[in-house]
Order: sequence, then C-alpha cells, then structure tokens
Amino acid sequence: MTQEIRFPLRLQKAFFKSLQFKRSPTIPERSQLPISVLLRVLDKDFPDTLQIELKVETVGEQPLALSLELVGQFSQVEDRPKADRSVIPSFINEQALHMLWPYMVQMIRLVTGQMGMSPVDIPIPYLFNFQPQEQTTGSSVETKGNFVSSVATVDTGNVRDP
Repeated sequence: MTQEIRFPLRLQKAFFKSLQFKRSPTIPERSQLPISVLLRVLDKDFPDTLQIELKVETVGEQPLALSLELVGQFSQVEDRPKADRSVIPSFINEQALHMLWPYMVQMIRLVTGQMGMSPVDIPIPYLFNFQPQEQTTGSSVETKGNFVSSVATVDTGNVRDP
C-alpha cells in the first residue's frame, strides 16, 4: 500500500528574478536592518504546478539597501493523488519556505561578505505565518499573501573600505 503524502509537490526550479545591493561608504559598527518579506503565490495551474515568488528587501533609508526576488516552481509528484487547494497555506508555511529560504540566506551572506562587511544573516522563516488573500485578476484567481515585517541584525564589526 502506498503511503499518502500530505504535500505531493516537489521543488522543480528555483531562480533569482532580481538582485539589488547598495551600501553606503560608511556603515555603523553594529546596526539593526529592518527588512520586509513578501510572498506571492501563482496557483492558476494548481495542483499540477505552483509558483511562489519570495521578496526580501530593506525598509526605509538604510546604510545597506538590498532587494532580492526568488521564484520557486513546484510540480505535482508523479503517481500520487493530486493535492487539494486547501493545502497551499500549510504547504507554504511547513515546506516551501524552508526549501526556498536557504537560497535567500546564502545569496545575502555571499554578496554582503564581498562588499567589505561581515556577512548579513536574515531571520529564519518559522517566524512568519503566511495567510492567503483571494484576489481575482482577469480570468484567473491568484492566492496572494504578505508576511509581517521582520528585523535582521547586521554585524559590521570588520568593515573594510569599499
């Protein structure tokens, strides 16, 4: 007997849609960097495919400005019963974010480390809880949601001149 899978979706592709980083010539030795984390779900072809767009950006004027958009494309696992649309919020909170988040973390750490400062760490995604909002656009329905804002600590103890 085949065991039922709660989320019969797998990550097919993950890619960055955009990357923007900008740092001021001087950065405080240690500062709080407020970030906004946004999520958009494109589910018109669900359950065959599900696309999740994840955006992390700084809020307001900061000595370090960043904006990254990551796209994750998920597909139905073959030979498994198709998932019901009601699993989308649970799938995002319990699986998808944890699959996509390491790409975001590593890109931010890599680029900020190359900018002459200590690598920046962003908070882990279990701090957020996605709640969908239905919105009709044209002939399709997209499930959209936003995360609450969060704050990441930037440790700039070993800043080098750019």
